[in-house]
Amino acid sequence: MTSLFTHARLTTWLFCLITSMLVAAFNTLAWRMTGFNLFSFSYMVLLPIGALVMGFAALSGFYLGATRFHFQPRHIDFAFLLIVAVAFAVQIFLGIYLSFYFMGSVPHPSLDSFMEFISLYVTRVKHTMHLDRHTSDSVAAGGAGWYLLMVQVMALCAVARTIYGATDRSGSAQWE
Repeated sequence: MTSLFTHARLTTWLFCLITSMLVAAFNTLAWRMTGFNLFSFSYMVLLPIGALVMGFAALSGFYLGATRFHFQPRHIDFAFLLIVAVAFAVQIFLGIYLSFYFMGSVPHPSLDSFMEFISLYVTRVKHTMHLDRHTSDSVAAGGAGWYLLMVQVMALCAVARTIYGATDRSGSAQWE
């Protein structure tokens, strides 16, 4: 592996990490200003539009870096994209959690309280459905919130696969 190849890989990975953090910060700011978590927006519950759009924006740094430096990704790069995709979901929760801390709602941040926050957020967040000009009452997701989160994380993994396939010029990443 040449030094130029290593430099291109590291720079591409750095681009991806930066865009991931910027998009997570944007989501946190939008949530603080409007009370609406863009990441959690979905259509008919099972189509996570927010996760898909925000995932493409978050992982776009990899695509930009790979095309800018004419970088040919390998399987290790796909693993990196999957890790960043899952870490992006954690960044979304971390941004909201830290917002609560800075507002004084969380006395002292810790890993245990962060994990408890995720559990509370996923199960107790209110969902509203809009169908044919009718709006349902807001209801907590309960245990189904974990399934909704799983759909969002799967969408992020699909985005990672799509971006990896878009940057692969060898043809080995094509859908078979």
